[in-house]
Amino acid sequence: MKKNIALILAIILLMCALAACNTDNGGHESSESGGSFIDSLTGVDYGGAEVTFLTCGIHQTASSEILPNSYSDEENSVLEVVNDALSERYNLVEEKIGVVIREQYIYDPSRHGGTMIEHIRNTLASGTDAYQVCVPDLYDAATLSAEGLLIDLNTVPNLDLTSSWWDQSFNSEITIAGHTYFTIGDIGLVNKDATPCIAFNKNLFEEYDLENPYDLVDSGSWTIDKLIEFSKHLSNDLNNDGVIDYSDEFGYGGQYDDIWCMFYGSGERLASIGSDGYPYLTVYNERSVSVVDNILKLMQDDLHYVSANDYFGVSQYPAELVTQAFIDGRSLFNYSDIGDTDDFRDMADDFGLLPIPKYSEEQEEYNTLINCWTSNAFCIPYTVEGETLEMTGLTLELMGAISEDILVHAYYDVALQYQKTRDDDTVRMLDIIFSTRGCDLGMVFQWGGLDTMLHSLITSESGAFASVYETYKGKAEADMKETVDTYKKLN
Repeated sequence: MKKNIALILAIILLMCALAACNTDNGGHESSESGGSFIDSLTGVDYGGAEVTFLTCGIHQTASSEILPNSYSDEENSVLEVVNDALSERYNLVEEKIGVVIREQYIYDPSRHGGTMIEHIRNTLASGTDAYQVCVPDLYDAATLSAEGLLIDLNTVPNLDLTSSWWDQSFNSEITIAGHTYFTIGDIGLVNKDATPCIAFNKNLFEEYDLENPYDLVDSGSWTIDKLIEFSKHLSNDLNNDGVIDYSDEFGYGGQYDDIWCMFYGSGERLASIGSDGYPYLTVYNERSVSVVDNILKLMQDDLHYVSANDYFGVSQYPAELVTQAFIDGRSLFNYSDIGDTDDFRDMADDFGLLPIPKYSEEQEEYNTLINCWTSNAFCIPYTVEGETLEMTGLTLELMGAISEDILVHAYYDVALQYQKTRDDDTVRMLDIIFSTRGCDLGMVFQWGGLDTMLHSLITSESGAFASVYETYKGKAEADMKETVDTYKKLN
Protein backbone atom coordinates (compact mmCIF):
# COMPACT_ATOMS: atom_id res chain seq x y z
CA MET A 1 0.00 0.00 0.00
CA LYS A 2 2.93 2.28 0.79
CA LYS A 3 4.13 2.15 -2.81
CA ASN A 4 0.68 2.71 -4.27
CA ILE A 5 0.19 5.67 -1.95
CA ALA A 6 3.47 7.15 -3.08
CA LEU A 7 2.33 7.20 -6.68
CA ILE A 8 0.35 10.41 -6.30
CA LEU A 9 2.65 12.26 -3.89
CA ALA A 10 3.33 15.26 -6.10
CA ILE A 11 -0.06 15.77 -7.75
CA ILE A 12 -0.75 19.23 -6.36
CA LEU A 13 2.77 20.57 -6.88
CA LEU A 14 3.28 19.09 -10.32
CA MET A 15 -0.03 19.63 -12.10
CA CYS A 16 0.79 23.15 -13.20
CA ALA A 17 4.38 22.38 -14.17
CA LEU A 18 3.43 19.45 -16.36
CA ALA A 19 0.07 20.61 -17.64
CA ALA A 20 1.53 21.15 -21.08
CA CYS A 21 3.21 17.74 -21.20
CA ASN A 22 1.97 15.77 -24.21
CA THR A 23 3.41 12.38 -23.22
CA ASP A 24 1.16 9.43 -23.97
CA ASN A 25 2.01 6.64 -21.58
CA GLY A 26 -0.04 4.18 -23.57
CA GLY A 27 2.24 4.47 -26.58
CA HIS A 28 -0.03 6.39 -28.99
CA GLU A 29 -1.42 9.86 -29.57
CA SER A 30 -5.07 10.70 -29.22
CA SER A 31 -7.03 13.61 -30.63
CA GLU A 32 -9.09 13.74 -27.44
CA SER A 33 -7.63 14.39 -24.01
CA GLY A 34 -9.09 13.23 -20.74
CA GLY A 35 -10.28 16.76 -19.99
CA SER A 36 -12.10 17.22 -23.29
CA PHE A 37 -13.83 13.85 -22.92
CA ILE A 38 -14.97 14.75 -19.41
CA ASP A 39 -16.35 18.08 -20.60
CA SER A 40 -18.18 16.41 -23.48
CA LEU A 41 -20.34 14.29 -21.19
CA THR A 42 -23.72 15.93 -20.71
CA GLY A 43 -27.23 14.70 -20.06
CA VAL A 44 -26.21 11.33 -18.57
CA ASP A 45 -27.60 10.40 -15.18
CA TYR A 46 -27.82 6.88 -13.80
CA GLY A 47 -29.50 8.16 -10.65
CA GLY A 48 -27.04 6.93 -8.05
CA ALA A 49 -26.70 3.40 -9.44
CA GLU A 50 -23.64 1.54 -8.14
CA VAL A 51 -20.70 0.08 -10.07
CA THR A 52 -18.71 -2.26 -7.84
CA PHE A 53 -15.06 -3.19 -8.40
CA LEU A 54 -13.81 -6.51 -7.07
CA THR A 55 -10.14 -5.95 -6.23
CA CYS A 56 -7.41 -7.93 -4.52
CA GLY A 57 -4.00 -7.49 -2.97
CA ILE A 58 -1.37 -8.83 -0.61
CA HIS A 59 -2.24 -6.32 2.14
CA GLN A 60 -4.99 -6.66 4.73
CA THR A 61 -6.77 -3.57 3.43
CA ALA A 62 -7.34 -2.26 -0.08
CA SER A 63 -4.75 0.04 -1.59
CA SER A 64 -5.71 3.55 -2.55
CA GLU A 65 -6.37 2.90 -6.21
CA ILE A 66 -10.13 2.65 -6.75
CA LEU A 67 -11.45 4.53 -3.73
CA PRO A 68 -9.95 6.85 -1.14
CA ASN A 69 -9.19 5.25 2.22
CA SER A 70 -9.72 6.65 5.71
CA TYR A 71 -6.61 7.42 7.73
CA SER A 72 -6.15 8.69 11.27
CA ASP A 73 -2.66 10.15 10.71
CA GLU A 74 -3.53 13.74 9.86
CA GLU A 75 0.13 14.69 9.62
CA ASN A 76 0.77 12.34 6.69
CA SER A 77 0.43 14.67 3.71
CA VAL A 78 0.98 11.83 1.25
CA LEU A 79 -2.16 10.04 2.40
CA GLU A 80 -4.04 13.30 2.33
CA VAL A 81 -3.05 13.95 -1.31
CA VAL A 82 -4.05 10.42 -2.29
CA ASN A 83 -7.45 10.79 -0.70
CA ASP A 84 -7.95 14.21 -2.29
CA ALA A 85 -7.13 12.90 -5.76
CA LEU A 86 -9.28 9.78 -5.53
CA SER A 87 -12.10 11.74 -3.92
CA GLU A 88 -12.03 14.15 -6.86
CA ARG A 89 -12.30 11.25 -9.31
CA TYR A 90 -15.11 9.68 -7.27
CA ASN A 91 -17.02 12.96 -7.11
CA LEU A 92 -16.56 13.69 -10.81
CA VAL A 93 -17.96 10.30 -11.81
CA GLU A 94 -21.01 10.87 -9.63
CA GLU A 95 -21.40 14.43 -10.87
CA LYS A 96 -21.02 13.67 -14.58
CA ILE A 97 -23.03 10.44 -14.93
CA GLY A 98 -24.73 9.83 -11.57
CA VAL A 99 -22.80 6.63 -10.75
CA VAL A 100 -21.56 5.68 -7.29
CA ILE A 101 -18.33 3.64 -7.23
CA ARG A 102 -18.01 0.82 -4.72
CA GLU A 103 -15.15 -1.58 -3.97
CA GLN A 104 -15.15 -5.13 -2.66
CA TYR A 105 -11.66 -6.14 -1.59
CA ILE A 106 -10.21 -9.66 -1.41
CA TYR A 107 -7.12 -10.23 0.71
CA ASP A 108 -5.06 -12.67 -1.35
CA PRO A 109 -1.41 -13.05 -0.26
CA SER A 110 -0.84 -15.74 -2.89
CA ARG A 111 -1.83 -13.15 -5.49
CA HIS A 112 -1.92 -15.62 -8.40
CA GLY A 113 -4.21 -18.67 -8.60
CA GLY A 114 -5.52 -18.13 -5.10
CA THR A 115 -8.49 -16.66 -3.25
CA MET A 116 -9.33 -14.00 -5.84
CA ILE A 117 -9.78 -16.22 -8.86
CA GLU A 118 -11.69 -18.85 -6.87
CA HIS A 119 -14.01 -16.14 -5.55
CA ILE A 120 -14.69 -14.93 -9.11
CA ARG A 121 -15.39 -18.46 -10.36
CA ASN A 122 -17.71 -19.26 -7.45
CA THR A 123 -19.58 -15.97 -7.68
CA LEU A 124 -20.20 -16.32 -11.40
CA ALA A 125 -21.23 -19.96 -10.99
CA SER A 126 -23.82 -18.97 -8.39
CA GLY A 127 -25.31 -16.32 -10.67
CA THR A 128 -24.76 -13.57 -8.10
CA ASP A 129 -24.33 -10.13 -9.65
CA ALA A 130 -22.18 -8.74 -6.83
CA TYR A 131 -19.74 -6.70 -8.93
CA GLN A 132 -19.43 -5.29 -12.43
CA VAL A 133 -15.62 -4.98 -12.75
CA CYS A 134 -13.01 -7.44 -11.49
CA VAL A 135 -9.36 -6.48 -11.05
CA PRO A 136 -7.19 -9.62 -10.69
CA ASP A 137 -3.49 -9.94 -11.39
CA LEU A 138 -2.51 -10.42 -15.05
CA TYR A 139 -2.02 -14.17 -14.75
CA ASP A 140 -5.51 -14.65 -13.34
CA ALA A 141 -7.01 -12.29 -15.92
CA ALA A 142 -5.57 -14.46 -18.69
CA THR A 143 -6.84 -17.63 -17.02
CA LEU A 144 -10.34 -16.21 -16.62
CA SER A 145 -10.40 -15.16 -20.28
CA ALA A 146 -9.33 -18.66 -21.35
CA GLU A 147 -12.17 -20.07 -19.24
CA GLY A 148 -14.69 -17.89 -21.09
CA LEU A 149 -15.68 -15.94 -17.98
CA LEU A 150 -14.98 -12.42 -19.27
CA ILE A 151 -16.58 -10.08 -21.80
CA ASP A 152 -14.68 -8.95 -24.88
CA LEU A 153 -14.04 -5.32 -23.95
CA ASN A 154 -14.21 -4.27 -27.60
CA THR A 155 -17.94 -5.08 -27.52
CA VAL A 156 -18.76 -3.08 -24.39
CA PRO A 157 -20.93 0.00 -25.10
CA ASN A 158 -19.35 3.37 -24.19
CA LEU A 159 -15.89 1.79 -23.73
CA ASP A 160 -13.24 2.72 -26.31
CA LEU A 161 -9.96 0.85 -25.87
CA THR A 162 -8.31 3.12 -28.45
CA SER A 163 -8.59 6.08 -26.06
CA SER A 164 -5.27 7.47 -24.85
CA TRP A 165 -6.00 6.52 -21.24
CA TRP A 166 -5.84 2.80 -22.13
CA ASP A 167 -2.44 1.23 -22.71
CA GLN A 168 -2.24 0.68 -26.46
CA SER A 169 1.02 -1.28 -26.62
CA PHE A 170 -0.31 -3.70 -24.00
CA ASN A 171 -3.65 -4.09 -25.77
CA SER A 172 -1.99 -4.87 -29.09
CA GLU A 173 -0.03 -7.76 -27.61
CA ILE A 174 -2.78 -9.47 -25.59
CA THR A 175 -5.54 -9.18 -28.22
CA ILE A 176 -6.30 -12.55 -29.81
CA ALA A 177 -8.29 -12.63 -33.06
CA GLY A 178 -9.51 -9.10 -32.38
CA HIS A 179 -10.76 -9.94 -28.89
CA THR A 180 -9.48 -8.14 -25.78
CA TYR A 181 -10.74 -9.54 -22.49
CA PHE A 182 -8.59 -7.54 -20.05
CA THR A 183 -6.72 -4.26 -20.17
CA ILE A 184 -4.68 -1.74 -18.20
CA GLY A 185 -4.36 2.02 -18.32
CA ASP A 186 -4.32 5.27 -16.39
CA ILE A 187 -7.35 4.19 -14.37
CA GLY A 188 -5.03 2.01 -12.25
CA LEU A 189 -1.78 2.82 -10.52
CA VAL A 190 -0.70 -0.69 -9.54
CA ASN A 191 0.05 -1.58 -13.18
CA LYS A 192 2.35 1.44 -13.44
CA ASP A 193 4.17 0.41 -10.29
CA ALA A 194 4.75 -2.99 -11.95
CA THR A 195 6.86 -1.56 -14.77
CA PRO A 196 10.48 -2.80 -14.67
CA CYS A 197 13.52 -0.61 -15.14
CA ILE A 198 17.18 -0.55 -14.15
CA ALA A 199 18.30 1.88 -11.47
CA PHE A 200 21.90 3.07 -11.61
CA ASN A 201 24.11 4.84 -9.07
CA LYS A 202 25.11 8.23 -10.52
CA ASN A 203 27.89 8.75 -7.97
CA LEU A 204 29.59 5.46 -8.87
CA PHE A 205 29.29 6.23 -12.58
CA GLU A 206 31.18 9.46 -11.97
CA GLU A 207 33.74 7.73 -9.75
CA TYR A 208 34.54 5.14 -12.43
CA ASP A 209 34.32 7.71 -15.24
CA LEU A 210 31.74 5.69 -17.15
CA GLU A 211 29.84 6.84 -20.22
CA ASN A 212 26.64 8.77 -19.66
CA PRO A 213 23.97 6.03 -19.87
CA TYR A 214 21.29 8.55 -20.86
CA ASP A 215 23.29 9.37 -23.99
CA LEU A 216 23.52 5.66 -24.76
CA VAL A 217 19.75 5.27 -24.45
CA ASP A 218 19.11 8.27 -26.70
CA SER A 219 21.50 7.01 -29.38
CA GLY A 220 20.04 3.49 -29.27
CA SER A 221 23.31 2.11 -27.89
CA TRP A 222 22.07 1.01 -24.47
CA THR A 223 22.51 -2.75 -24.89
CA ILE A 224 23.06 -5.86 -22.78
CA ASP A 225 26.73 -5.74 -23.80
CA LYS A 226 27.02 -2.24 -22.35
CA LEU A 227 25.33 -3.37 -19.14
CA ILE A 228 27.82 -6.23 -18.87
CA GLU A 229 30.75 -3.92 -19.61
CA PHE A 230 29.74 -1.44 -16.92
CA SER A 231 28.96 -4.16 -14.37
CA LYS A 232 32.50 -5.52 -14.60
CA HIS A 233 33.89 -2.32 -13.05
CA LEU A 234 32.84 -3.30 -9.54
CA SER A 235 33.56 -6.51 -7.60
CA ASN A 236 35.00 -6.40 -4.08
CA ASP A 237 34.81 -9.17 -1.48
CA LEU A 238 34.38 -6.89 1.53
CA ASN A 239 34.12 -9.64 4.16
CA ASN A 240 36.87 -11.79 2.59
CA ASP A 241 34.75 -14.96 2.57
CA GLY A 242 35.80 -15.92 -0.94
CA VAL A 243 32.47 -15.18 -2.68
CA ILE A 244 30.70 -12.10 -3.98
CA ASP A 245 27.26 -11.80 -2.41
CA TYR A 246 24.77 -9.18 -1.24
CA SER A 247 27.11 -8.04 1.57
CA ASP A 248 29.89 -7.09 -0.88
CA GLU A 249 30.41 -4.62 -3.72
CA PHE A 250 29.29 -5.73 -7.19
CA GLY A 251 28.14 -4.50 -10.57
CA TYR A 252 24.51 -5.60 -10.80
CA GLY A 253 21.95 -6.73 -8.26
CA GLY A 254 18.90 -8.51 -9.64
CA GLN A 255 16.79 -11.64 -9.60
CA TYR A 256 15.73 -14.42 -11.94
CA ASP A 257 13.09 -12.16 -13.48
CA ASP A 258 15.97 -10.36 -15.22
CA ILE A 259 15.97 -13.05 -17.90
CA TRP A 260 12.26 -12.48 -18.54
CA CYS A 261 12.68 -8.73 -18.83
CA MET A 262 15.80 -8.87 -20.99
CA PHE A 263 14.41 -11.59 -23.27
CA TYR A 264 11.37 -9.39 -23.87
CA GLY A 265 13.53 -6.26 -23.94
CA SER A 266 15.58 -7.83 -26.72
CA GLY A 267 12.45 -8.06 -28.87
CA GLU A 268 11.97 -11.81 -28.40
CA ARG A 269 8.68 -13.37 -27.31
CA LEU A 270 7.60 -16.72 -25.92
CA ALA A 271 4.60 -16.46 -28.23
CA SER A 272 3.38 -13.97 -30.81
CA ILE A 273 0.22 -13.27 -32.79
CA GLY A 274 0.21 -14.67 -36.31
CA SER A 275 -1.39 -13.28 -39.47
CA ASP A 276 -4.60 -15.17 -38.62
CA GLY A 277 -4.88 -13.32 -35.31
CA TYR A 278 -4.02 -16.35 -33.20
CA PRO A 279 -0.85 -17.06 -31.19
CA TYR A 280 2.02 -19.34 -32.08
CA LEU A 281 5.26 -20.20 -30.26
CA THR A 282 8.24 -18.00 -31.09
CA VAL A 283 10.47 -18.62 -28.08
CA TYR A 284 13.09 -20.71 -29.87
CA ASN A 285 14.88 -19.46 -32.96
CA GLU A 286 18.40 -18.58 -34.05
CA ARG A 287 18.22 -15.03 -32.71
CA SER A 288 16.60 -15.99 -29.39
CA VAL A 289 19.43 -18.46 -28.75
CA SER A 290 21.96 -15.63 -29.15
CA VAL A 291 19.84 -13.39 -26.94
CA VAL A 292 19.71 -15.96 -24.13
CA ASP A 293 23.44 -16.63 -24.39
CA ASN A 294 24.09 -12.91 -24.01
CA ILE A 295 21.79 -12.53 -21.03
CA LEU A 296 23.46 -15.46 -19.30
CA LYS A 297 26.86 -13.80 -19.73
CA LEU A 298 25.54 -11.29 -17.22
CA MET A 299 23.48 -13.53 -14.96
CA GLN A 300 26.04 -16.33 -14.65
CA ASP A 301 28.91 -13.97 -13.80
CA ASP A 302 29.34 -14.72 -10.10
CA LEU A 303 31.93 -11.97 -9.65
CA HIS A 304 29.75 -9.10 -10.82
CA TYR A 305 26.11 -10.24 -10.70
CA VAL A 306 24.23 -11.04 -7.48
CA SER A 307 20.78 -12.65 -7.67
CA ALA A 308 18.28 -12.34 -4.84
CA ASN A 309 16.97 -15.82 -5.69
CA ASP A 310 20.11 -17.31 -4.16
CA TYR A 311 19.24 -16.03 -0.68
CA PHE A 312 15.79 -17.32 0.22
CA GLY A 313 17.57 -19.28 2.93
CA VAL A 314 18.73 -16.00 4.42
CA SER A 315 15.57 -13.91 4.16
CA GLN A 316 11.92 -14.35 3.27
CA TYR A 317 12.36 -11.27 1.08
CA PRO A 318 15.88 -11.61 -0.35
CA ALA A 319 15.33 -8.84 -2.91
CA GLU A 320 15.59 -6.46 0.03
CA LEU A 321 19.14 -7.68 0.70
CA VAL A 322 20.25 -6.92 -2.85
CA THR A 323 18.40 -3.60 -2.91
CA GLN A 324 20.08 -2.60 0.33
CA ALA A 325 23.47 -2.99 -1.36
CA PHE A 326 22.33 -0.48 -3.98
CA ILE A 327 21.03 1.90 -1.33
CA ASP A 328 24.38 1.65 0.49
CA GLY A 329 26.25 2.53 -2.70
CA ARG A 330 27.72 -0.96 -3.08
CA SER A 331 26.35 -1.79 -6.54
CA LEU A 332 26.27 0.05 -9.84
CA PHE A 333 22.88 -1.30 -10.97
CA ASN A 334 19.72 -2.64 -9.40
CA TYR A 335 16.78 -4.35 -11.11
CA SER A 336 13.65 -2.50 -9.99
CA ASP A 337 10.02 -1.97 -10.70
CA ILE A 338 9.11 1.71 -10.97
CA GLY A 339 7.23 1.43 -7.68
CA ASP A 340 10.43 0.28 -5.95
CA THR A 341 11.93 3.76 -6.16
CA ASP A 342 10.24 4.40 -2.84
CA ASP A 343 12.83 2.02 -1.35
CA PHE A 344 15.59 4.49 -2.28
CA ARG A 345 14.31 7.28 -0.02
CA ASP A 346 17.21 6.88 2.44
CA MET A 347 19.87 6.54 -0.25
CA ALA A 348 22.77 8.97 0.18
CA ASP A 349 23.95 8.67 -3.44
CA ASP A 350 21.95 9.96 -6.36
CA PHE A 351 20.31 7.46 -8.71
CA GLY A 352 18.82 7.40 -12.18
CA LEU A 353 16.47 5.09 -14.07
CA LEU A 354 17.07 3.37 -17.39
CA PRO A 355 14.92 1.17 -19.66
CA ILE A 356 15.68 -2.53 -20.01
CA PRO A 357 18.56 -2.67 -22.53
CA LYS A 358 18.32 -3.79 -26.13
CA TYR A 359 20.03 -6.90 -27.45
CA SER A 360 21.93 -4.88 -30.08
CA GLU A 361 22.05 -1.38 -31.54
CA GLU A 362 20.30 -2.66 -34.67
CA GLN A 363 17.16 -3.31 -32.64
CA GLU A 364 14.61 -0.61 -33.48
CA GLU A 365 13.20 0.14 -30.03
CA TYR A 366 13.37 -0.67 -26.35
CA ASN A 367 10.79 -3.09 -24.91
CA THR A 368 9.44 -3.17 -21.36
CA LEU A 369 7.75 -6.29 -19.95
CA ILE A 370 5.08 -5.56 -17.36
CA ASN A 371 5.38 -7.70 -14.22
CA CYS A 372 2.44 -10.12 -14.53
CA TRP A 373 2.36 -11.04 -10.82
CA THR A 374 2.56 -7.49 -9.50
CA SER A 375 0.34 -5.81 -12.07
CA ASN A 376 -3.41 -6.09 -12.18
CA ALA A 377 -5.84 -5.87 -15.08
CA PHE A 378 -9.38 -4.57 -15.52
CA CYS A 379 -12.05 -7.03 -16.71
CA ILE A 380 -15.83 -7.29 -16.92
CA PRO A 381 -17.49 -10.64 -16.03
CA TYR A 382 -19.69 -12.20 -18.70
CA THR A 383 -22.73 -11.89 -16.42
CA VAL A 384 -22.88 -8.10 -16.80
CA GLU A 385 -25.34 -7.14 -19.53
CA GLY A 386 -27.93 -4.66 -20.80
CA GLU A 387 -28.09 -1.19 -19.27
CA THR A 388 -25.72 -2.27 -16.49
CA LEU A 389 -23.08 -3.10 -19.10
CA GLU A 390 -23.59 0.29 -20.78
CA MET A 391 -23.20 2.01 -17.42
CA THR A 392 -20.11 -0.01 -16.55
CA GLY A 393 -18.47 0.79 -19.87
CA LEU A 394 -19.06 4.52 -19.46
CA THR A 395 -17.87 4.43 -15.86
CA LEU A 396 -14.57 2.80 -16.85
CA GLU A 397 -14.10 5.21 -19.74
CA LEU A 398 -14.79 8.23 -17.56
CA MET A 399 -12.55 7.01 -14.76
CA GLY A 400 -9.76 6.49 -17.27
CA ALA A 401 -10.17 9.98 -18.71
CA ILE A 402 -10.21 11.58 -15.27
CA SER A 403 -7.14 9.60 -14.27
CA GLU A 404 -5.24 10.76 -17.36
CA ASP A 405 -6.23 14.33 -16.61
CA ILE A 406 -5.29 14.24 -12.91
CA LEU A 407 -2.72 11.56 -12.16
CA VAL A 408 -0.58 10.50 -15.08
CA HIS A 409 1.90 13.38 -15.28
CA ALA A 410 2.36 13.51 -11.53
CA TYR A 411 3.49 9.90 -11.65
CA TYR A 412 6.76 10.96 -13.24
CA ASP A 413 7.69 13.15 -10.31
CA VAL A 414 6.62 10.50 -7.84
CA ALA A 415 8.82 7.88 -9.50
CA LEU A 416 11.80 10.21 -9.16
CA GLN A 417 10.98 11.84 -5.85
CA TYR A 418 14.05 10.51 -4.04
CA GLN A 419 16.58 11.56 -6.66
CA LYS A 420 18.95 14.25 -5.51
CA THR A 421 19.01 15.87 -8.97
CA ARG A 422 16.14 15.74 -11.41
CA ASP A 423 16.34 16.81 -15.01
CA ASP A 424 14.88 16.27 -18.44
CA ASP A 425 17.01 13.13 -18.84
CA THR A 426 15.13 11.20 -16.20
CA VAL A 427 11.74 12.29 -17.51
CA ARG A 428 12.79 11.23 -21.01
CA MET A 429 13.75 7.79 -19.69
CA LEU A 430 10.28 7.34 -18.23
CA ASP A 431 8.80 8.44 -21.56
CA ILE A 432 10.68 5.60 -23.22
CA ILE A 433 9.91 3.05 -20.51
CA PHE A 434 6.17 3.68 -20.43
CA SER A 435 5.71 4.06 -24.19
CA THR A 436 7.22 0.60 -24.82
CA ARG A 437 5.34 -1.43 -22.19
CA GLY A 438 3.72 -4.67 -23.14
CA CYS A 439 3.04 -8.24 -22.06
CA ASP A 440 4.26 -11.42 -23.73
CA LEU A 441 1.27 -13.69 -24.45
CA GLY A 442 3.30 -16.76 -23.57
CA MET A 443 4.27 -15.16 -20.28
CA VAL A 444 0.80 -14.11 -19.17
CA PHE A 445 -0.86 -17.40 -20.21
CA GLN A 446 2.12 -19.47 -18.99
CA TRP A 447 1.62 -22.07 -21.75
CA GLY A 448 3.62 -25.18 -20.91
CA GLY A 449 5.59 -23.34 -18.25
CA LEU A 450 7.77 -21.60 -20.83
CA ASP A 451 8.36 -18.76 -18.37
CA THR A 452 9.74 -21.32 -15.91
CA MET A 453 11.88 -22.72 -18.72
CA LEU A 454 13.69 -19.39 -19.05
CA HIS A 455 14.40 -19.39 -15.32
CA SER A 456 15.81 -22.90 -15.54
CA LEU A 457 18.37 -21.80 -18.13
CA ILE A 458 20.05 -19.58 -15.54
CA THR A 459 21.37 -22.60 -13.69
CA SER A 460 21.87 -24.81 -16.77
CA GLU A 461 25.06 -25.52 -18.64
CA SER A 462 25.99 -23.40 -21.64
CA GLY A 463 24.16 -24.39 -24.81
CA ALA A 464 21.26 -26.11 -23.02
CA PHE A 465 18.51 -23.96 -24.56
CA ALA A 466 17.70 -26.40 -27.41
CA SER A 467 17.42 -29.52 -25.26
CA VAL A 468 15.53 -27.77 -22.47
CA TYR A 469 13.06 -26.27 -24.92
CA GLU A 470 12.30 -29.70 -26.38
CA THR A 471 11.13 -30.89 -22.95
CA TYR A 472 8.66 -27.99 -22.71
CA LYS A 473 7.54 -27.64 -26.33
CA GLY A 474 4.86 -30.33 -26.47
CA LYS A 475 3.03 -29.19 -23.37
CA ALA A 476 3.28 -25.54 -24.45
CA GLU A 477 1.74 -26.29 -27.85
CA ALA A 478 -1.08 -28.30 -26.24
CA ASP A 479 -1.85 -25.59 -23.70
CA MET A 480 -1.85 -22.89 -26.36
CA LYS A 481 -4.17 -24.93 -28.60
CA GLU A 482 -6.60 -25.30 -25.70
CA THR A 483 -6.67 -21.53 -25.21
CA VAL A 484 -7.09 -20.89 -28.93
CA ASP A 485 -9.95 -23.40 -29.13
CA THR A 486 -11.71 -21.63 -26.28
CA TYR A 487 -11.31 -18.23 -27.93
CA LYS A 488 -12.66 -19.59 -31.20
CA LYS A 489 -15.77 -20.85 -29.43
CA LEU A 490 -16.27 -17.41 -27.89
CA ASN A 491 -16.01 -15.62 -31.25
